Amino acid sequence: MDKGDVLSILAAVIIVSAVAIAFRLPVADAGQAVPEPVTPGGIPTPAVTATPAPASPVLPALTKISYTTRIWDYPRCHLPANLVSYGGSDPSWQGAHNVIPFAYVEEAKGGITETFHVPYDVWRLNCSVTATVRPEAARFRMALVERESGTIVEGASLQYPGSVIKNVERGGKDFYLIVSVDQVDAYRITLETLPQYLSKSSR
Repeated sequence: MDKGDVLSILAAVIIVSAVAIAFRLPVADAGQAVPEPVTPGGIPTPAVTATPAPASPVLPALTKISYTTRIWDYPRCHLPANLVSYGGSDPSWQGAHNVIPFAYVEEAKGGITETFHVPYDVWRLNCSVTATVRPEAARFRMALVERESGTIVEGASLQYPGSVIKNVERGGKDFYLIVSVDQVDAYRITLETLPQYLSKSSR
């Protein structure tokens, strides 16, 4: 290869390198913002930020409430003669399919329960009564009592088998139940609340 060929090849390499440098796109600096993608209409598309999912509330353990034998330590031990003033069953909650049970009483006889604490500002008593031997004579009476004062917070009276719901808007206190039954096979009182009240509980 002669000297003229070498110079020609070297000149070609220089020209190709110069063209490549001239048409190379600028590289973004490390701190330079990346431009937002643009829609066909010319409007910038905002970047989508993933929203963290809210933490699920911790569900309370379902606790069985039993009858007590130390009834004379309680400020009230007897049901009033008439519970009509407390009305019938309260309306069911909206979103009742999300109710969370946290305690229950299940018995066939009447009595006074042990004291239990309810930390939720809103909750309810869901009472269900079964009677198959003499349903026409079945009777269920119940009172929710505040332990400290002996005040009856809610009451219910049910003639014949069936169910009754009593909503309670008082939390952060100790309570007990007084129950009287006649000709009843069994009954269950379930204490329930809604998810939004789990994080707003009163201690």
